[in-house]
Amino acid sequence: MSLNKDESLEYALTTTLNVLRKKFNSQISPYNLSSEQYAVMRLVDEIGEITPTKIAELLKRDKATITRIINSLEKKGFINKKYINSKSYYLLLTQEGEINLKLADKVAVEFQNKIKSILSEEEFKCLLEKLQKIRNNF
Repeated sequence: MSLNKDESLEYALTTTLNVLRKKFNSQISPYNLSSEQYAVMRLVDEIGEITPTKIAELLKRDKATITRIINSLEKKGFINKKYINSKSYYLLLTQEGEINLKLADKVAVEFQNKIKSILSEEEFKCLLEKLQKIRNNF
């Protein structure tokens, strides 16, 4: 059995994610960030000293992708590495990183408010719950 695009959850999730990511990326690009970089910086800010391994675990991404994002953020001067030993390190935001993150946070709040304006409060909460349930079961 095959599904057409109107019946396919994969199609709905992929195209919705692509639309949202493209729009969010265009809105935070003035702060020299992508959505993936923003997600990493948001975790560094929320959790504090965090390792790349923990970031990969939380974002459900492979360590190589997270390392690439970290290297890019470090090159931009948005994060610093605080070495624990010769192989392990924590990440910390720089002052410039904090400034750009706060600016991008404003965009993220507006972005979420736009989505909330499309859905009722109950639908929004339900959407978050259902997405978490799916994530937790895969």
